[in-house]
Amino acid sequence: MDSFGQPRPEDNQSVVRRMQKKYWKTKQVFIKATGKKEDEHLVASDAELDAKLEVFHSVQETCTELLKIIEKYQLRLNVISEEENELGLFLKFQAERDAT
Repeated sequence: MDSFGQPRPEDNQSVVRRMQKKYWKTKQVFIKATGKKEDEHLVASDAELDAKLEVFHSVQETCTELLKIIEKYQLRLNVISEEENELGLFLKFQAERDAT
């Protein structure tokens, strides 16, 4: 959970991943118990989908981290801009006071 008590997207992903793992384990146990063979094409399709989902989640996580970094960068640029403005005002004030 975040500082406001709201669930983070990472929490939801971990819940989904745990459910997916339990589903696949249960499916494997059921298949072994019934003695049925898995369809090779279905297994290959599942593996391909799982790989694509893993890439998607990786890209999504990377984009989220990049967004956080960009937000921090913007905040720091604002602080630097404010300090630069204050320095300019200070120098202007000092120039008006200095008669030389």
